[in-house]
Amino acid sequence: MRDFRFSRTFTLLQQEGHLARASLLSGIDLLLKANLDESKIGNFYSAFFQLTIGIERILKLVVITNHMLENNYIPPTDKELRKKYGHNIKATYLYALTVRNKWGHEKVVAPVSGSVEDKMLDFLESFANKARYYNLRELNNTTADPGPLGNWYSICKRAARAEIGYVKLDKDAERIMYQMDQAGLVGYSARFDFDGHPMTLFDDYWRMHLIQKVAPHLVWKIVQFITPLYNALRYIAHEAMDYENRHQLKLPVIPHLYEFFVFSLATKSDSLRRKTWGRIFLG
Repeated sequence: MRDFRFSRTFTLLQQEGHLARASLLSGIDLLLKANLDESKIGNFYSAFFQLTIGIERILKLVVITNHMLENNYIPPTDKELRKKYGHNIKATYLYALTVRNKWGHEKVVAPVSGSVEDKMLDFLESFANKARYYNLRELNNTTADPGPLGNWYSICKRAARAEIGYVKLDKDAERIMYQMDQAGLVGYSARFDFDGHPMTLFDDYWRMHLIQKVAPHLVWKIVQFITPLYNALRYIAHEAMDYENRHQLKLPVIPHLYEFFVFSLATKSDSLRRKTWGRIFLG
C-alpha cells in the first residue's frame, strides 16, 4: 500500500508557509497605514497581531524542519513546540539564527542589546504574550502604563533619531510649526499623551508625522529580521533534497519553504519606497 504520510506532511508545511507569508505581508502593509488619528489607530493593533503571528510561524517552520533533519524526519510534537518555544519570539529567533549559521557558511549575528532591532524583538514578544490584550487587562489597573502604542512610539522615536537624524527631524519640525502657525492651529489637542498628560496641537501633529516618516524604516528592519530565516529555510531545503534522494523517498516531505519569503530579499532602497507589499508578493 502506498504511504501518503509524506505528501500530507508536505502539504501541511506548505499551508503553514502560505499562512506565515500572508500574515507577515498583511502586517507590513497595515504598519505602513497605521497612525494615531481616529481612522488609522486600529491598524496598529491589526499590524502587531499579524506580524507576531507571521513571525512566530516562520520561526516554527525553521525549528520544525531543522528538527526533522536532525531526527530522521520525525517532527517535534505540538506539546514540545508549545513547551519550548510558545510565544517566545525573541528566544526562538535567536535559536533560529543558530540554525541558519549551522547550515550556512557565512555567519550572522544577533541584534545588539539595546538596539532598535533588539527593542523591536522585545516588543513583539511582549505583544504576543500579553500586550495583545492590554486594553481589556488595563480596565482595572490604575497604574500608568504606556501600553503597546506608547511602547511602539518609543521605538519609533529611537529609530527616527538613528535612521533619519536630528538635522532632518528639526527641519521637519520647523516646517510643521510654520504651516500650523499659518493655518492658525494653536492651543491644545483633545488627545492625551501616553503618560496621560495634555498635548499641544503641535505635539499631536508631530507624533503622527514622525510615525509616518519612520514607518518604512521599521518595515525595512522587519524585512531584515526575515532574511536570515529565509536563508535558513533555503539551506534546509537543499539538505532535505539530499536526505530524500539518499533514502529514496517516493514523495517530497519538506517543501522549499524559503520560496514563500522571497520578499525578504528586497533592497533597502526598494523597501523604503514601497507603499504596498501584499499586492506584489501575494498577487
